[in-house]
Parts: sequence; structure tokens; C-alpha cells
Amino acid sequence: MSRPATFSPEETVKAAWQRSGGKSECARTTHGHVGRCNKTLSWGNRGRDSGWGSWEAHHRVSIQSGGSDSLSNCEILCWDCHSRTL
Repeated sequence: MSRPATFSPEETVKAAWQRSGGKSECARTTHGHVGRCNKTLSWGNRGRDSGWGSWEAHHRVSIQSGGSDSLSNCEILCWDCHSRTL
């Protein structure tokens, strides 16, 4: 049985970005949307707390809670959704 690929953080972010199609992957109903958020994001606006397309990569399960830097544990969130997870 093969293990899931684990990437360095930057490789993980790039792979997650490609998977997301440049759109927020948040599906938390507590964030005020039904289904996936799907906001369009801008690669150059990662980590910015304002502006069009601002976003951040987010661990679904935090490292402190036993999560990893694997692609399956990484999701791309618009800044609004990311800030609600902090």
C-alpha cells in the first residue's frame, strides 16, 4: 500500500492552488456561504489581509493537533474565510 505524497510547504501550496483552480475551497457553513465559497483569488495576493483576491493556505488539521504538511491537509481559503478560522 502506498503512502500519500507529502510535500514541502511551498510545494504543497502550489499543488493545492492548482487543485483549487484559483478559487477558495472553504465549505464551512458557519462562514455564511452554502457549499464551496468559490471566491476568485490572485496568486500574488497570498497572505494579504485585504484587496481583491487575497488568500492564504490553511491546514485542515493543525500541526499542533497532529496534522501534516501533506496536500490532503492543505486547503486554499479566501482571506475572509481564513480569518474566521483564526
